[in-house]
Amino acid sequence: MVPEIRLPKIKFCGLTRQADVRAAIECGADAIGLNFYKPSSRYVSPETASGLSEIADQRVLRVGVFVNASPAEVDAVLAECQLDCIQLHGDETPAWIEQAQSIPSLQSIFFIKAVAWRDNLEDRETALEWSRFQNPRLLGLLVDAYDPVQRGGTGKTARWDLLFPRPEQLRNTPLLLAGGLTPENISQAIAIARPDGVDIASGIESAPGVKDHTKMRVIAEISHRLLQNP
Repeated sequence: MVPEIRLPKIKFCGLTRQADVRAAIECGADAIGLNFYKPSSRYVSPETASGLSEIADQRVLRVGVFVNASPAEVDAVLAECQLDCIQLHGDETPAWIEQAQSIPSLQSIFFIKAVAWRDNLEDRETALEWSRFQNPRLLGLLVDAYDPVQRGGTGKTARWDLLFPRPEQLRNTPLLLAGGLTPENISQAIAIARPDGVDIASGIESAPGVKDHTKMRVIAEISHRLLQNP
């Protein structure tokens, strides 16, 4: 069964193959991410994603990753591919979710908002705006390494040391840590940043969009242990 709808503890992102979805489920991931950002090397078409979504249905949370897409564009994807949650990975503001509530397909969808955290004025203002946004369908914030072009999946690590003690602007919401997480550094990342969950894309791959099932198992085992007993 799908886990309780809350911010996932372990999310494997950028899945493009059915075998990788099955491996994520076997590893005990809480969520998979399907990337609908066309410039990404992990992009999947709505048609391809639909097949991946069917495998994941009722087993893990299905998260669609979008970058500066309009609610209407997301609605068009949902017409072809069933999703449980939308990850907003661009420059969206809370007004995006408010606008989306007028679209029937988006009224039952949950949301995750990706932000960068460099402890500068821009990031503080963005994080505060979202952490103050009281909407029961906003599961939390995903903190990723900053990259103005690739928008995630770069292999760059976020500034873990800036996340604990939890900055004031981020205290009102659960945090999912992303950015360059690998089997080699996941223990250190969790110990330093103290996130509520982790999101991994490039760190479990043999090539962009091609997941390494051994790496998936290793990182899932470590994450399960440390996130249960931080």
